[in-house]
Amino acid sequence: MRDLDGAVRKNGLVLGLLFGALMLIIDILKMCYLAYAPGKPIITFIVLYPVYYIVFFGAALLFISRLRNNIGRFWNLKQAITGIFIMLFVSSFVWNNGLTVFSGYVAPELAQKAHTSFIEARKQAMASSGTPAKKMAEEEANMQRTFEEGSHVTIGSFFRSLAVSAILVFAVSALLGILFKREGRPTTDNG
Repeated sequence: MRDLDGAVRKNGLVLGLLFGALMLIIDILKMCYLAYAPGKPIITFIVLYPVYYIVFFGAALLFISRLRNNIGRFWNLKQAITGIFIMLFVSSFVWNNGLTVFSGYVAPELAQKAHTSFIEARKQAMASSGTPAKKMAEEEANMQRTFEEGSHVTIGSFFRSLAVSAILVFAVSALLGILFKREGRPTTDNG
């Protein structure tokens, strides 16, 4: 049992690193698309984001399935929750911090351009739906404030975000653990 618990943790860590790197690459590609493609609201909100979330959830399910298969296809609820939690927490850490480093230090102009393009697409969508100008201005100010707050990371905000992330990831891991648990086949003792 101890050997299986160790394998669950080790595989969760490795797959978490891979899943986090994959989602980081996808987010960087999404940022490039937003920065350099014309900001058409229909493509941004009806195609890009639904496809993005479908890819995210599909990849998460594939990685969880791979995790279970890597350890022998059978695990109890505790092992399922532990493995999924480690995988999702590590991937979240890699993904979010990688994106913060990329958009803050590697390519801050790309992040700003993508943000500006997103705001323009959002304004076009609100204008086409008949949103009043005052409401559009408030929404734009809120998006700008959120972007600026996200680009100034402090030690306190980092640990606060980490704690909130751990709680949310644990809740999701518990739910997914229930769905993905597969107890081993009972053995009969004929001796």
